Amino acid sequence: AARSVSAAKVAAGDAAYLASRTALQVHGAIGYTREFDLSLWILKVRALVGAWGTPAEHRARILESLLEGR
Repeated sequence: AARSVSAAKVAAGDAAYLASRTALQVHGAIGYTREFDLSLWILKVRALVGAWGTPAEHRARILESLLEGR
């Protein structure tokens, strides 16, 4: 179960980060302004990607659980 949670956290974080970066590319510099909500979403994504463990920690957890099953 822990491996599944870590895999889901990494996948969701990567998808959210990619979506925010793509949105910023589409909208350009206005994405950083306070008048456009994208700046808020980018801040939230950055905070949530590192919350409850960094992606590196979760990837290490997945690798560890896979190596234990050998």
